[in-house]
Amino acid sequence: MDMRRYCYLSFLLVGMAVFGLWTGGIEVYAKQEEVSDELVTESNHVFPDNFRNVLFIGDSRTVGLYEYGELGEADVFAKCGIGVFDLWNIEVCCGGNEKKTLGQALTQKQYETIHLMLGINELGYPTEEILKKYRETVEQIQNMQPQARIILGSNLHVTSNKSEGSTVYNNPKIDGLNSEIQQIGQELNCYYIDSNERFDDMQGNLPNECSSDGLHMSGKYYAEWVQWLREKTL
Repeated sequence: MDMRRYCYLSFLLVGMAVFGLWTGGIEVYAKQEEVSDELVTESNHVFPDNFRNVLFIGDSRTVGLYEYGELGEADVFAKCGIGVFDLWNIEVCCGGNEKKTLGQALTQKQYETIHLMLGINELGYPTEEILKKYRETVEQIQNMQPQARIILGSNLHVTSNKSEGSTVYNNPKIDGLNSEIQQIGQELNCYYIDSNERFDDMQGNLPNECSSDGLHMSGKYYAEWVQWLREKTL
């Protein structure tokens, strides 16, 4: 074999090897891209599609979400004025027309996700008592629904006028309570979501146009709140 032919064959073999590595690299990269796409497209939303197998527990603000938003397939255990101190003693229509206690609701159905949003009605109580009862409530829900993802929702801020004019319902107190609720969530392996990031104005208050009484949202903003919950990711 002459030198020119030897060099040609060597060059050809090297080229084939390089091409194989290159195409193999493309295949590996493509597979990595497929895996990445799967991770991205795999649902990492806080709530399942159309709130399937979701239970919302709360006070008048959760009632507002139910009445003015579109909570899809969710069940709702909510009543105006309730809090952690009387949560287990009341009866409401939940998942149908029959009234039931929260204990009954948690016994009769296994939920995938449970959203708990309470605290605004408790602001007049000593903070230590609120937190003790709140923690006990979360632990009881976990014991009854060990497979469920527990979401602790923040308490929504009030407007600046409401906050400045009240020694009870003001945003510094709400922030303090929310911070403690977030801490409880961390300690009990629950998720915490802060809806104030959606609605706060530049000063950290609920905008005046969102509320007629300074405390509760107007109807269309509850609908926006529900949409935000639908899109919220972990």
